[in-house]
Amino acid sequence: MKKVLRRQTSGYVLGFLLLFFGIAALFLALWKTWHQVSQAGNPLSVFWESLWTEQLVFLPGVEFKLVYLIVLSTAMLIAAFIVFALSRQWILLGRKNSWVECPFCKKRWRTTPVTALGLCPHCRQLIHPRLVDDS
Repeated sequence: MKKVLRRQTSGYVLGFLLLFFGIAALFLALWKTWHQVSQAGNPLSVFWESLWTEQLVFLPGVEFKLVYLIVLSTAMLIAAFIVFALSRQWILLGRKNSWVECPFCKKRWRTTPVTALGLCPHCRQLIHPRLVDDS
């Protein structure tokens, strides 16, 4: 029995975008506080204090603290790794005859998984069918 890894391109693109924006937001927050932190005797406490006091202004009237940017970048990085993990799927190939199910019309038929990749015989959609149990 052979296992094939299927990667979903849209998931990888979304993951890379989230990863890029998360790292960019993190570097923006570090860049805004670098001048104060580099000249301090205790850089960790100065960094922590500047995160809560320093304001970041994008547009006139739209401003927020740098700690919000750190929280946003952390959430984006975690979401990027979750999207990367969920955009991969292992497909088992090589079974003689298995039951496969169309993800669109939910109808099942018995075939080899290699020949099932393509068009559903019931709804004629281009699919990657899901293997189901024999029950």
